[in-house]
Amino acid sequence: MNINENDLRTDSRVERLLKNPNWRPAAEAAIAYVLRGVSCPIASWRKSSTWAQVQMVYDELRKDEK
Repeated sequence: MNINENDLRTDSRVERLLKNPNWRPAAEAAIAYVLRGVSCPIASWRKSSTWAQVQMVYDELRKDEK
C-alpha cells in the first residue's frame, strides 16, 4: 500500500507547514524523503519539528491504510 502524495499534502497539519515560508522547505524535503526516499539537502531539517510532524502524519496515514 502506498500513501498518495496528495493525501499527505492535503492533511491540515501538513498544509499548515507548507503555507509557512519558513517551514515549507523542510516540509517539502520531508515529503520527498518519506514518499520517494530522496535524501535531505540540509541535515538539521531531519531533526526539526517540521520534519517530525510530516513523519507523524505519514505514519498515521500508513497505519490507517492497513
